[in-house]
Amino acid sequence: MFETVKQQGEDIEKLKEAHGDLAKGQIALMEWKKDMDKWRHESDTNYHDLKTTILTENKETRSFFQSIMDKQWDLIKSTTGMQHELKKADTDIKKVDSEIKRDNWAKAWDFMKTLFAAGGIVYLIFEAFILQ
Repeated sequence: MFETVKQQGEDIEKLKEAHGDLAKGQIALMEWKKDMDKWRHESDTNYHDLKTTILTENKETRSFFQSIMDKQWDLIKSTTGMQHELKKADTDIKKVDSEIKRDNWAKAWDFMKTLFAAGGIVYLIFEAFILQ
């Protein structure tokens, strides 16, 4: 019986050692889990910060390019308006030019009529003096 008790005592000691080893492994595993949770939390925080930074930069970049595009459209509109005004001015100049030419021809025609009419009167007077 003494042998059995001695054997059971040795078994109990072995179980205590195994239990101690398991407890140490469990503690190491819990510390590793804490480290992993800390690392995951830091990664999530860094990801959130990076995401916020990217979104902020993207918003600022879009705002910057939108203001540039607005200015370009204003420039295009003003240039198109200037071209329209230039075409209108060119058309007005052509109208005035054609009116001046028409007036010059009208004046020349009036002068020629006056000249021919005066020449006819001079001819009649000249003929009246010669025939008498």
